[in-house]
Amino acid sequence: MKVAFLGKGGSGKSTMATAFVRELRKRGIGVLAIDADYNMDLSYNLGAEPSVFLGNDPEKLKEHVGSVRADTYLNALKLAKEKGFVFTITPADGYTESISVELENGLRLITAGPHTDRVRSQEACSHSLAAPLKVYLPLLRLNPNEAVVIDERAGTDPVATGILSGVDLAVIVREPTVNSIRVAEQIKSELEFAKIPHLIVENKHKGIEVDTARAAEAIFAARSSHVVSV
Repeated sequence: MKVAFLGKGGSGKSTMATAFVRELRKRGIGVLAIDADYNMDLSYNLGAEPSVFLGNDPEKLKEHVGSVRADTYLNALKLAKEKGFVFTITPADGYTESISVELENGLRLITAGPHTDRVRSQEACSHSLAAPLKVYLPLLRLNPNEAVVIDERAGTDPVATGILSGVDLAVIVREPTVNSIRVAEQIKSELEFAKIPHLIVENKHKGIEVDTARAAEAIFAARSSHVVSV
């Protein structure tokens, strides 16, 4: 199972992603946590001090699958599929080992990282930090007792840029405010266009913070698109 958390900035998606990681670990499920947001909230929530960043050398993945740095990620994915490339968590393949850190037995972390000099100089956009996930996620093969939890950037960008093409479920975290509902609907529309299964978690309903543990249990049990109210 590969699950991504999305929503408006400040909606609580990083908090929910963290709770879901902990729920999975409580159930004895091995987790690869992916912090695709350059704010790195998921990494810090899990007690990490990130020093290995996917975004420091995004094109490294293209070379790993036998493509060239100037190629598109779409072409690199096509080439990798033709060659039968797969990535694994346990045991970790060479590429996964190089871009992740093991926080504890059964929990690995990939952090896209902060803005690089290439982004600051406008040689690349901030999307490039997590762009390798376009190839990595579709080719990541999980064992029966493993899962991936992705804390994405705010808004619709993660869906529109194709990064979520390799996920099984997208969780939209929504607050009862006009802007949060509007952004959630935009994300939902993009997910429907991309045919990505999704559900919505209501946060701060009637001003009360969601019970994250209970919400994580509900997400774990969910298999279809609906609203999870907790």
